[in-house]
Amino acid sequence: MGTGDRRFEGEDANARERPRLRRRGRPIRTRAVFAEVANLTRLPAVAALKRHMSTRAEDVEDWSVAVLTFEDGTKATVHSNDITLGGVRNTVTAYLTNAVINANITPNTTLTAYAPDGATWRDEYISEKVETKAGWQYPSPDEDWIRGYPQELDDFVDAITMRRAPLSGGALARETVEVIYAGYLSAATGRRVDLARA
Repeated sequence: MGTGDRRFEGEDANARERPRLRRRGRPIRTRAVFAEVANLTRLPAVAALKRHMSTRAEDVEDWSVAVLTFEDGTKATVHSNDITLGGVRNTVTAYLTNAVINANITPNTTLTAYAPDGATWRDEYISEKVETKAGWQYPSPDEDWIRGYPQELDDFVDAITMRRAPLSGGALARETVEVIYAGYLSAATGRRVDLARA
């Protein structure tokens, strides 16, 4: 039994299992990945232009897209970049047959603020990677909480002290790394990468 399968004394493995997205009682796992990456800010046509972004990518791509195919045939597109004007954008949209779900993690509209002149806010922190403080802004009353950092740490501590499995355990972490690596392999080879699933 590997360390990822370790059971706590007197605990049934099924009792530890947390609810996950399932179909017919089984987790819906990624079956294949097709991805592309780019260094858009290094393209000759734009490299010399004035930049409005507050960060520069170093030794890493600044744009990516991946198409994930799941075991049940459903699909997902994942876009990620470090060159979006207006600050960090972490959003999830799920289009279902009977609903649409939008999660705006950042920018989050819990609090909005507007000033025609960015100097209004002077040295006040507004949001990560925002290039100007003028116009509509989305400062968070508690940015770490909105992004989930304290909740992750609470779950980690609770898992140890309560001798239970974490909500996002080793199996999910491994699968996440597998999907990310498959994306990089796909981008490097220009081919879809199928993931071996038992």
